[in-house]
Amino acid sequence: MIRTLRGAWSRRGTLLPLLLLTTVVVAGAVTVIGFADHAGTSPMLAVPLLLLGAVAVPATGRELANARRGEIALARLRGLQGGELYRLLAVEPLLVLLAGGLAGTLLGAVGAWVAARAWADSSTLLPGAGALLAGAGIVVVGLVAVLTGMAGALREPLSDQVSVASRPRGASTAAVFANVLIVAAAVIAVYRGSLDSGDPDWVVLAGPALVGLAVGQVVVWLIRVVARLAVARTANGALSGFLAVRRLARVADAATPIRVLVAASVVAALALTGASEVDDWTDDTARLRTGAPLQVPVDEDAVGALQLTRDLDPDGRWLMAAVLVPGEGSVAARRAFLDTARYDAVLGDFYDGTPAAGLSQRVADLGGGDGSVATGDEVTATVRGVSARRTGTMRPRVLVDYLDSSGDAQRAALRMEVDRSGDEATASAPLRGCDVGCAVTAVTLARTADDTTLPWVLTALDFGGVDALAGHWKTSARNWFGEPTSPVVVDEGLLAPATSKPLTAQSDTVGPRTPVLATDTATWEGKPLVDSPGGDERPAEVLDRLPGLPLVEADGLLADLPRAAAGAPPTVPVAQVMVLARSDTPAEVLSALTDAAGHRVRTLAAADEDTASASGAAQARVYSLMAVFCVLVALLVLAAAVARQRAVWTREVAALRAIGVGQGLLRRSGRVEVLWLTVAAALATVAGAVAAVRLLLAHLPLVTVPDHAVPLETGVAWWPVGIATLVALLVVAAVAGRGRAVRPEASRPAILREEGAA
Repeated sequence: MIRTLRGAWSRRGTLLPLLLLTTVVVAGAVTVIGFADHAGTSPMLAVPLLLLGAVAVPATGRELANARRGEIALARLRGLQGGELYRLLAVEPLLVLLAGGLAGTLLGAVGAWVAARAWADSSTLLPGAGALLAGAGIVVVGLVAVLTGMAGALREPLSDQVSVASRPRGASTAAVFANVLIVAAAVIAVYRGSLDSGDPDWVVLAGPALVGLAVGQVVVWLIRVVARLAVARTANGALSGFLAVRRLARVADAATPIRVLVAASVVAALALTGASEVDDWTDDTARLRTGAPLQVPVDEDAVGALQLTRDLDPDGRWLMAAVLVPGEGSVAARRAFLDTARYDAVLGDFYDGTPAAGLSQRVADLGGGDGSVATGDEVTATVRGVSARRTGTMRPRVLVDYLDSSGDAQRAALRMEVDRSGDEATASAPLRGCDVGCAVTAVTLARTADDTTLPWVLTALDFGGVDALAGHWKTSARNWFGEPTSPVVVDEGLLAPATSKPLTAQSDTVGPRTPVLATDTATWEGKPLVDSPGGDERPAEVLDRLPGLPLVEADGLLADLPRAAAGAPPTVPVAQVMVLARSDTPAEVLSALTDAAGHRVRTLAAADEDTASASGAAQARVYSLMAVFCVLVALLVLAAAVARQRAVWTREVAALRAIGVGQGLLRRSGRVEVLWLTVAAALATVAGAVAAVRLLLAHLPLVTVPDHAVPLETGVAWWPVGIATLVALLVVAAVAGRGRAVRPEASRPAILREEGAA
């Protein structure tokens, strides 16, 4: 064991990347899976990280085998082969993997605890059994991957293995096959995601990393092809460019590490995009569910809620009554009602940027502006005779039938006397129960006994402050005997023909054409209908359709509450009656509201948290955290690759300096190579991120959309793509640039002799 530890210490530069890589992968997996145990989210979100780890570890195995070439050759000369040779080589990486797994498990447990406290309100400290098993599995798979990476060295001819020099080699057939397999897997992941068959499998979940790896591999191939084509074109050009392209063209793995970085950057861009869009969706859903910045449930019916807001806020500046009827069956049965007269004052721009953004332009059309709903306390009628007369008495009576705020039938009787000139006469009568809203149902024109039967006209009917004659009336001119049965609608109003019988006109504006706004999902088998808060069915006029509406969210109808409540039966028991309030409602008004309602205020922030918890929106944040671990893996892979290539680059610089190539020219050559890699990484990141977001983001289980909620809309957001691209640029420029920065004393030609390579 001591000899093994000494050997591991002598190769610490090679084993340290494996230790760090194992620690990062295990920590990330334990964090994601441990959080899933605490919060009930999907543990499969760790799949991209595991995939990148599986791609990265074999490279460390190859480097470890290269560092132990002499030891492997000596063991083979002594007759070790097969399982004995693998056991000899597996001890050191196994110890490193175990140490990394233990450190990663501890860090992952802390990460899961912090994430659970921050996003799931859970204080459980220890990760579950699933997280621990995942950490152990990563160690086992890592050991297999390391031995797989070392397999090439074990198959190397013994004559080459005992040689001091190690020449760059082209990619093996197995490596080419693996690269092609990655591209094919990315295509399969995109295809399976497009099927939208429910819960995605691990191939779809690994899709972002597969797409990133595939795009990165294609870019690596393009770099190699373009570099080989550029060799001939730069033969007579600047030496710095010639050296850079020759190196990129001849070394099999010079640009290969950037594909892992591209994959990590693509996962990061997709994760940031998903987290941003999930946060926006959560906010939109919370706004639609609460209806306003503040919501207070009330134990009243619709009329009581309207009256409460008028008592506490008579000017209509802070409070607005609302009713949600969940409904059953069709989407149209799900309906909400707002006191739209107070919409601008209470809500204003609250829905700007949400699926209900178009509501502010149509909300004014929902109110009772056609005279069907009144809130005054007096009705006034004006009549006049059709012509002057010399004798006779004309004492018209106007009987106004209406439904009060509670839906009870009421009647107001007005009596007038028209003089012989036929000039206008006016009379008024009180209205009862119209504080919230009354609706005219019928108007009867009658005469007092022994009156003359000359015709007269009802020219005006002010019903609680609205013009009741502006509506539509159901009338019939004559019966089977030729006698008039109802008033006649004329330009000036309602005409009472020459008859002594009472004539009744039925109102056609008591909700039969109730204007509503509908969601895109609302449909009817026949004519549009809407149920009032009391459940009575009324024909509806659909003014517009929107993706989402307050309270009903993505499924249902929205109508004006005073108009719908006027003349309606008592509010159905399943209705949710509430008062909506502005965020800056005065404390005294809010206190009076909660005292009267008997319920506490529900804020938008609380609704946002409830929505996030119910939909599992924390998964998007955990996915972003997993993407950070992916970037760390890519950074370690790139740093290890650059460190591995640094020794080769140092010898090349020393050899070129020995034949008179200047240090400045060599630095420029290194910068050209780094520039190629940086530009390639940036372009690959942009292409991979856009492709992954458009093709895969909508199919990842970042959120569970509840019933009736607006769907999560996904699309390319350029700021996450820009951040991921910038990260890729900085990492390649910093790591690769540092790897090409060789000090003059470290690359002096004398090192060739010292290494026995002159």
